[in-house]
Amino acid sequence: MSTSSGDAPEDAGGDGALWSGRFSKPPAPEAHRLGVSLRFDRRLLSQDLKSSTAHIEALLGAGLLTDEEATSLLDALRDEDSWVDAVAASDDEDVHMAVERELIERLGETGAKIHAGRSRNDLVVTDYRLWLLEEAARATVNLTALVRTLVERGREGAGYVMPGYTHNRPAQVVTAGYVMAAHAVALLRDIERLDQWAARASVSPLGAGAIATSTFGIDPSKTAETLGFARSFANAMDAVSDRDFAVEFCAVAAILGVHLSRLATDLARWSEPAFGFIEVDEAFSTGSSMMPQKRNPDVLELARGKAARLTGDLITLITLTSGLPSGYHRDLQEDKEPGFDAAETINLVLPAMSGCVATFRFVPEAMRAATANEDLYATDLAEALVTAGVPFREAHGRTGELLKTLAERGRGLRDLTDEEWAAFGVPKGAALLDPVVSVSARTMAGGPSPDSVRAQMDAVEAKLSAI
Repeated sequence: MSTSSGDAPEDAGGDGALWSGRFSKPPAPEAHRLGVSLRFDRRLLSQDLKSSTAHIEALLGAGLLTDEEATSLLDALRDEDSWVDAVAASDDEDVHMAVERELIERLGETGAKIHAGRSRNDLVVTDYRLWLLEEAARATVNLTALVRTLVERGREGAGYVMPGYTHNRPAQVVTAGYVMAAHAVALLRDIERLDQWAARASVSPLGAGAIATSTFGIDPSKTAETLGFARSFANAMDAVSDRDFAVEFCAVAAILGVHLSRLATDLARWSEPAFGFIEVDEAFSTGSSMMPQKRNPDVLELARGKAARLTGDLITLITLTSGLPSGYHRDLQEDKEPGFDAAETINLVLPAMSGCVATFRFVPEAMRAATANEDLYATDLAEALVTAGVPFREAHGRTGELLKTLAERGRGLRDLTDEEWAAFGVPKGAALLDPVVSVSARTMAGGPSPDSVRAQMDAVEAKLSAI
């Protein structure tokens, strides 16, 4: 791989650049520095070698290469380790030009034949699709592992009663397993979104050329099949300019980031001394550089914070693509870093969250102690009145008035006598102030009773098995 010294690399323009035939002088050094993307798009090296391999087969099929030339090119592309070193030493604009230049330096005229019928425009988007599809598959594996872990912890916590909250205020009695199920169901939707995204993204742009295909009779459907895509492009102009797949991937990643953030927030909150519902394992905690007593839930806080980063990646791509005319434009060089970041971020966070969820310790006694709050049973009392024939709105009002009167008198629901319960209209009301009774009565599908939670976990596992 050729290298040079000085401000302007020799492949920045003039006779050294692969695209320089029309030019009499190279780009200015500052212009070259602006255009270089090799520092980040070298991630696409493996995909570029795959795309080049498929294109060689297409050129062979179109009669543009002899068997001997194709064999020489394919052999040159096989040793990926040598290509890593070659690209690392390159001063080309991007990974695609680095690979082509290296082929030319290794094989001479034969190497120079590889670019017939393709452009960097269709090549880069092919590589990018391949890279994101591979990273999405890895994310699906990591996400599935997290959901399975939530199912396991949900089964464990199906009988651990605790307060459920709305507006950060005690609402009704639920169980720890019920909350785990809620997060598992949300993350299961993310698995489905990744799968649906992959089906839409599995389109090969290779063969579209710069904007209008070529005159060489290349079969893009065969290239798509070789690369493992579901289908080839329908329109070459759209193929080189479409970045829907990247925007949608970042959208899926951003939604996943929100779900991970919510899970992290619940667990961090539960681990606060004021709650004490769980204890985060030391392996997923950190200390303070100043305060010796601290055990901070940094993994959870970092997972929560990554949601902002993922949202930023999405906004960057939407903004980038919103005003471009048809065809390829160099603005699209900026499409890769947000996608790279989104994929790498979710595949960094997911294993850490799986480990944290797998290892935290439930503290069921603290959860149950928190269910002593009588506000948690107000809905149970209103529903008992409805069961006795009272219209719900009246039942709601009567229950609210009772709580208000008791609070004014410094009393609580547990202070009511049997006669007062009877006068209220719920003769056995005292029995309803039990967290196990409260949660066990909510047996509807999707509810918090232990049996319902186990059924939800069974359903999640069944869907995971079908993916």
